[in-house]
Amino acid sequence: MKNLFLVVIILTVFSSLSFAQELTLTAFGVSPRDVERDSIDMYFDRAYDGLLNVGVETKMFFKGHFEDSTLVSPVWTLFIKPIGSTAGFGGTKDVDASTQMNSFIPDMVGTYKIAFTDGTFSDTLVINAGTYLGIEGGTVSCIGCHNNAQWDFKYDKWEGTGHADMLVRGLNGTLSSHYGEGCIHCHTTGYDPEATNDGFDDFTFVFPDSLYMGVYDLTMAAYPNAMARANIQCESCHGPGSEHLGVISNSKISKSIITDNCAWCHDEGTHHAFPEQWDHSGEDATEFDGRGFHGGHAKGTWSARGSSGSCAPCHSGSGYIKWNYDGRPSDSNGLPASITDPPTPTVITCAVCHDPHDASNIHQLRFQDTQLGDGTPVTYEQYGTGSQCMECHRARRNAVEYTSDIGNQSSHYGPHHGPQADMLIGANAPDFGVDLSTSPHAVATENACVDCHMSGELADPEGNINVVGGHSWNMNDPEGNDHVEACAPCHGNVGSTFKEKKLYIDGNADLDGNGVAEGLQIEIHGMMEQLALLLPPVGEPEVSIVGDSTNLNLEIMRAGYAYIWVEEDRSFGIHNPKFTFSLLKAAIEEMGGVVSVNYPGNDVPQDYQLAQNYPNPFNPSTTIEFTLPVQSDVSVTIYDALGNELEVLFSGSKSAGTHSLNWNATNYASGIYFYRLNAGEFNQVKKMLLLK
Repeated sequence: MKNLFLVVIILTVFSSLSFAQELTLTAFGVSPRDVERDSIDMYFDRAYDGLLNVGVETKMFFKGHFEDSTLVSPVWTLFIKPIGSTAGFGGTKDVDASTQMNSFIPDMVGTYKIAFTDGTFSDTLVINAGTYLGIEGGTVSCIGCHNNAQWDFKYDKWEGTGHADMLVRGLNGTLSSHYGEGCIHCHTTGYDPEATNDGFDDFTFVFPDSLYMGVYDLTMAAYPNAMARANIQCESCHGPGSEHLGVISNSKISKSIITDNCAWCHDEGTHHAFPEQWDHSGEDATEFDGRGFHGGHAKGTWSARGSSGSCAPCHSGSGYIKWNYDGRPSDSNGLPASITDPPTPTVITCAVCHDPHDASNIHQLRFQDTQLGDGTPVTYEQYGTGSQCMECHRARRNAVEYTSDIGNQSSHYGPHHGPQADMLIGANAPDFGVDLSTSPHAVATENACVDCHMSGELADPEGNINVVGGHSWNMNDPEGNDHVEACAPCHGNVGSTFKEKKLYIDGNADLDGNGVAEGLQIEIHGMMEQLALLLPPVGEPEVSIVGDSTNLNLEIMRAGYAYIWVEEDRSFGIHNPKFTFSLLKAAIEEMGGVVSVNYPGNDVPQDYQLAQNYPNPFNPSTTIEFTLPVQSDVSVTIYDALGNELEVLFSGSKSAGTHSLNWNATNYASGIYFYRLNAGEFNQVKKMLLLK
């Protein structure tokens, strides 16, 4: 998950993003992938979840860091430990002039306190070491205290999650056909072969020779002590409970949303790589302005705003969780209301989007219904799991009201950062007096944002973890290569970059009027350049909606909002091609400019249609396009000239909108072929010609 010493170390979420001191001491989580990646130095030789409440004999790693300064004479001190403990530090590792690592293994149950000091600067951490009890074990069980209204019946909700029955499904043979003994270290509680702390592996257990329904119950009867710690229980994520018993001081229990706590099981090999992808979120580049995204969910360069009550719901992971628990308080414009006493801001981690205790929503996502600034609803029923992305990635302001008041001009004029939901849906626009056409990207797939930004496999054929799609959400890799494969399910082959995909309106792809028909993103950028010259400061490529009532008017307010909206959306037309073009056309014409291309028609289909394939004749591949007025179960089938079925191109559910499939006929001879669309009660066949 981490890049370790190969690049600048990423600060862990465990650290506060607003430093109270220049010198900081933090726990440093290590995933199995980190251990493998550090196979040369072997400093990180064991995985560590980054918690301060750990099992006895757990190896912990710490990072001392001097922000904006250089370490001179760093000193590590263990000044509190249990009577009889002989524990000490494992040895330092200099990362750079400002950062030093150290390791530590608590050897007895009890409290430890360590310090990292350099000159007059110092920081401390308090550690608890305990033993594992199991969810129903000990003098006071987890259930006895936490399964009630005060704690929102955490146990009952946890029982519905995949964590609660992971080993059950594994041993009963329903989890995977290749489930084996090597899987149980992450599917049990307290498993650590290097430590003796009453974890699962510290009790007798023999992995069964065969897996079938009922094996779990048999092992439960045969090995009750080990199986009391079966599955992924409370202590797997909160640390051992032997010293807790209601006490939370001195790290007697951990409550953390750090990704390290998930990564030490979810970041290993080619099938468990979500944290590795998350760690690369926001690394994609934008050719036009060189900025890429604002740092992604993992980097959190935007999260300093998370200490503000009104900003915390989206600028802080902990703020979003609090917002979710408190519901969706809002004013009349759909703005999130202030959160009283916002928690310490954090980046967006696994447990921010996914509720580890509750499987009420699909994938344990925390989403709730929300709305755009003008009241346009955003619901799961409309946009699937993408509705969670839209909760934060929206303009917030009511565009009509906002652009109707010259007093709103400022150095940060425009929609709130991240207005992608408004653009994708094609709503909440300034009133230009025209109907702005829209493309159906928001409803063309089941889960809107998710189906494009999370498309793709975890790893490539060589076993390298993909840093586009998935939990990176990137649409470009760090080298700037576009993740065009995300478009293929609907559009077929769109070329090697997004910039190759053209938008034709009445047969014309030259949207910016420069005489060259180029890709949509290039054309949109050309229109933005044209609009920028018309906006203040007139004739300059930069736009600034700052002034007073003598040099600003409502036309500038509306057109300026449109320009900044497209700029902040950052897809340069991809999120909603026709709406983006129409928005810029209206803004340019509002400022006295000319756009010779007409407004496009609305792309939302009114009935079922099966288009003629193109090209036709073809060799060897062709595109088949169809439209659906409502979400439907669809099948598209290829037949030869005798009516024999050759291939089923697609069979499944498709959302309302226009869809396209690609058929590659490399293995077929020249001749006439037929393709049929079945969608609900609609059934249509068309002919095509393969010429080689």
